[in-house]
Amino acid sequence: MFRSGSSEAKSASEWGYLTGLWHDLGKFSKEFQERLGGSPLAVDHSTAGARHTSDTKPFGSLISYLIAGHHAGLADGCYLFQDRLKKSIPDWLTNAQASGIPLDLALSLPPLTRPNAGNDAMAFMLRFFFSCLVDADFLATEAFMNQSQAKLREDWPADLNSKMLPILENHLSEKFANSEDTPVNQARENVRQACFTAASHDSGFFSLTVPTGGGKTLSSLLFALRHAHLQGQRRIIYVIPFTSIIRQNADVFREAFASLSKELGREIVLEHHSKFEPRPSTEDNEQDLHRLASENWDAPIIVTTNVQFFESLFANRTSPCRKLHRIARSVIIFDEVQALPSRLLHPILRSLTCLVKDFGCTAVLCTATQPALDRRDGFTIGIPQQEITPIIHDEAALFLALRRVEPANLGSLDDESLISHIRQHATNGCLIILNTTKAAQDLHQKLSVHLTTLHLSARMCPAHIVQVLEQAKLLRAQNQPVALVSTQLIEAGVDISFPVVYRAECGLDSFAQAAGRCNRNGELEAAGEMGKAYLFAPSEHPIPAGLSDIAAAAAITRSQILPNFSPADLLDLAPIRAYFEQAIWQAGEKTKQWDDQSIVSGDACFDPKDTSKNWALAYKFKTAAEKFRLIDSATHPVFIPWGEKGKELGEELRTLDKYGRSPKRSHYRRAQQFTVQVYEHEWLTLKPSLTLLFDEAIAILTFPENDYHTRTGLKRADSPANSDAFML
Repeated sequence: MFRSGSSEAKSASEWGYLTGLWHDLGKFSKEFQERLGGSPLAVDHSTAGARHTSDTKPFGSLISYLIAGHHAGLADGCYLFQDRLKKSIPDWLTNAQASGIPLDLALSLPPLTRPNAGNDAMAFMLRFFFSCLVDADFLATEAFMNQSQAKLREDWPADLNSKMLPILENHLSEKFANSEDTPVNQARENVRQACFTAASHDSGFFSLTVPTGGGKTLSSLLFALRHAHLQGQRRIIYVIPFTSIIRQNADVFREAFASLSKELGREIVLEHHSKFEPRPSTEDNEQDLHRLASENWDAPIIVTTNVQFFESLFANRTSPCRKLHRIARSVIIFDEVQALPSRLLHPILRSLTCLVKDFGCTAVLCTATQPALDRRDGFTIGIPQQEITPIIHDEAALFLALRRVEPANLGSLDDESLISHIRQHATNGCLIILNTTKAAQDLHQKLSVHLTTLHLSARMCPAHIVQVLEQAKLLRAQNQPVALVSTQLIEAGVDISFPVVYRAECGLDSFAQAAGRCNRNGELEAAGEMGKAYLFAPSEHPIPAGLSDIAAAAAITRSQILPNFSPADLLDLAPIRAYFEQAIWQAGEKTKQWDDQSIVSGDACFDPKDTSKNWALAYKFKTAAEKFRLIDSATHPVFIPWGEKGKELGEELRTLDKYGRSPKRSHYRRAQQFTVQVYEHEWLTLKPSLTLLFDEAIAILTFPENDYHTRTGLKRADSPANSDAFML
């Protein structure tokens, strides 16, 4: 966890040794030994070690959290010390003493690596020790109980980073060897060179600000691998906000290391999120290898989501915590960092500081619209500016070199006026992005009368979305005019390009992301043209009150940015910076919403010498885990039997349920490709018409009672009946 040979590493190893030595003291009891012999009675074996360590001064109380929670999860201090450790437990001491196990060892505290760190720094330290304990416990049990599975967990070669770096460099050379000498390609090459050079810096915080289409995906991987090699870091972790772009990025990485993965007999890249399904053409054991690696992130490159990464950092249960110690000494790329929610910025930034300063990580804040997370007056929770190393030194020049789009503001438009503008200015095709499904569906219906029109929204299952995107790309490649009407799900990282993009009023960061789908590869340069990105306010579809974040962001653009900057300059650095000043710094300072769940424990330093209070009670692991939710609205999955594969899987699930057999992990993973998430109120409306399987674990849309449109997906609750809608 710490630098090898350092005093921190020595002290940490002492903590780890005692935690492992004492976590199962309760198993010395006669009652537990009888259970090993076949007794059906359950026996508490965790409380004994936790109680013993709590009496070890001065820091044993901290290890009590780890031992007491190694099966049930990390508890809040008040419950642990005022309830759990006072319960009656079987005698274990007699047998433990007879066995000769050391019970009177002293504890030293691993020193925090920086002065004036808050209590949350120690909380993260404990979570990482907890991760080491529970993962070691799982692996030891597996080695005894399931040796065939344990043998699948091979160690990665010690020199893997040094092997991967030249492979990536060769891949980049081959990939771009025949690229045309255009301004866009030259700018992309400059980005790669900047990443290569910056990788020699010491570990810490970095920013990588590259306009959309600047090649930051592979360039950031080049930085990460070279940096990890030079700094002795263990793995690369890509953290991405949207599942819609995770597979795209993971496939780019897999392509680069395909030969090495084949040589090693397992994938270099671990894709870990709810919608991952191993390729059907892979070897039979890939799902097993993926499942095992996902349990504790034992892979050289991890590609995951914001939700998976940050909610694991604040988790208290054993399963999500098993991976935490693998994050230490990693290079972490936070792609599309502007998508981090402002309401949780304080705990998020505190966690990043702990990762960088206490666990030897490097954090790269990577985006086309850098959200200004540096500390300043009015934004005291930010990262000190001098601690962030910019990878691109002249960002303004890069933005100018990669400028492929002319932005404009059309003001307020009704649907007919918008359609008229499209028919005049987007004869070769366009992308229209709206804020709600209703607005997108209504415009899609009206626009379909005039030209080939496709639709995308979260009302469509992922398999359907992929099909529509492939259809749109095919039509674009054939130079056929097509209009794609979408909600904002297309904005982040989807590799598609249109000559014209329309974006309904939104935050300036969203407008920049939308513009990234316009003239993406500079394909209009040959004709001496630039793409057109139009911002407009749809008068027939104002932003609903329920979408308060989008409404607030749009209001900042409307009232603070448009009056003060020329529409032609909307995609430049200055207005983007000004936007984030309002969206993050000032808005947060006014409303105190950087930590709306009060997760951060406060700035008081860990001080065990303070006898005026019981400082061991201060940690609230269970409460923090419950409160830290990046997505705060509960949803329910509805399985859609889309296409032949969806129908086949639906029948397979029905058959399993009919005969009382449980679905496998692979069934759930496959089902993710045919699932639409619905909110609680709609779930209650749909529920009587759904087929509920496996104690409601899976709900299948029962046709023809509920419509699923071949073009627009699951019918909205406010939609009229459509007799020809359900045709899968």
